[in-house]
Parts: sequence; C-alpha cells; structure tokens
Amino acid sequence: MRNRLITMTALVLAVVGWWGLYELTNLVGPDQPGALYMFFALLFLAVTATLVPAALYLNQRLAPGATSRDPLRFFRHSSWGGVAVGISAWLQIHRAFNVGFALVLVLIFVAVEVLIVRLRAEA
Repeated sequence: MRNRLITMTALVLAVVGWWGLYELTNLVGPDQPGALYMFFALLFLAVTATLVPAALYLNQRLAPGATSRDPLRFFRHSSWGGVAVGISAWLQIHRAFNVGFALVLVLIFVAVEVLIVRLRAEA
C-alpha cells in the first residue's frame, strides 16, 4: 500500500511538473523576472517525480537489504537525477555543456553517493 501511495503521488507531481514546464515555456518569456528560477524548480520537480517509481522499484528489487536500512534511498537516487538534469540544463544554457562536464558530474554524484553509503554504514 505504501508503494502504491508513493507511486501515485509521484505521478501526480510529475504531471504537475511537466505541465508547469509546458505552460512556462509557452506563456512566459525568458527575460521576465523569476522565469529562470521557476524553470529550474519545475524541471527538478518533473524529473525527480518521474524517476521516483523506477528508483523505488529498482531499489526494492535489486537492493532489499539496503532499502530496509534506508527506506528513503529511492528518493535520494531520483533527486540525484533531478539535480543532474538541472545542472546539465544550466550548463547548456551557458553553452558550456560537453562530454567532459557530463563525466565529471557523474563521477561527483557517484563519489557523494559512496560517501553517504559509507557514513550510514558506520553509524
């Protein structure tokens, strides 16, 4: 029941996020105040909420022991995806995104995740 509730909430938030992005890009100009901040907030919400059901399923299926120790692990993983897409979009806006930045970004996220897992294992 808990998984179904999380999935339904995530799907509603994903629809709200993607619909908000659609409306924002169609109705608001990029030079208006707050438009860029709203874009990144909606992008993070949409991507994170879209990834929650997949992360929930994969964490329960492939790592049941880790999921029992850290029940919100799936949310952390899906929010890493939202942060990665947000940073990639920001770099693309400034024409600075390339394969090198993508690899460094992935390595940073992997290193932080390993650090989190090790710190939780010690506690």
